[in-house]
Amino acid sequence: MHYVSGRLAAAFRDRSLAITLLIVGGVVMAGCRPTPAPPNPPSATSQASESSADGEALPTAIATIQAIVANPVWVTLNLGSPQPAQLNQTMAYGDQIRTEDEALAEVGLVTGAVFRIGGNAALTLQPNQLQLNAGQMITWVEGALAEPVEIVTPAGIAGIRGTTVFVNIADDPSAPVEIFSWEGEVAFQLVEGGEEVVLTSGEQLLVPPGEQNIASLRQQVQPLDRATALERLEESPLINGFNQPLPTRPALEATVDELQ
Repeated sequence: MHYVSGRLAAAFRDRSLAITLLIVGGVVMAGCRPTPAPPNPPSATSQASESSADGEALPTAIATIQAIVANPVWVTLNLGSPQPAQLNQTMAYGDQIRTEDEALAEVGLVTGAVFRIGGNAALTLQPNQLQLNAGQMITWVEGALAEPVEIVTPAGIAGIRGTTVFVNIADDPSAPVEIFSWEGEVAFQLVEGGEEVVLTSGEQLLVPPGEQNIASLRQQVQPLDRATALERLEESPLINGFNQPLPTRPALEATVDELQ
């Protein structure tokens, strides 16, 4: 009888030990499991997607319409349909702004450059480029540019170097494209990466359609005469047609004074 009781006690102890080992082993195994990583924070793109109405990422605003004089002024945003432009409306790469008749518009870029367009102008914003397809534009920079900006025309590319530059693309396709440096330097290229023609304050360049001779263009750079420059300064809608004066006007007046 004592023998049976001893065997039962031993079996009970063995069973208890096994259960204890199983419990301890489970705890150890649980401790060895990797801790789940916290969810990744939403990226800027996903945040933009969440903030858009249709669930798609919103384009980055790189420009703002700062002034509208008369109408119609049209904008084409995010490859959509043309719509009337609004004051303080933002624009992104690929967007277009267009003026008709006597309408004028002023747009400021996050890079620090500002431009005004008029005269049936059409301009598309591209990375580091203002693609002017028609009309007139005056562009200026106060201080240093955050990024270089180029004006792309059908005749070539004008690089802005902390300056005020006027560009005119006439309605007549056979007319030359006019580049005029009101103040500072403007570097003009026939093609991207090609040789440059540098204009300084008061100098004008007329680029005929299809011109490919950079040496010939260098010989055509001429200073504007004082009377013509003064007439432009006093009568240009891009300079005088806005409520706010052109910030670089004192430099333009200094250029006129230096001309012959």
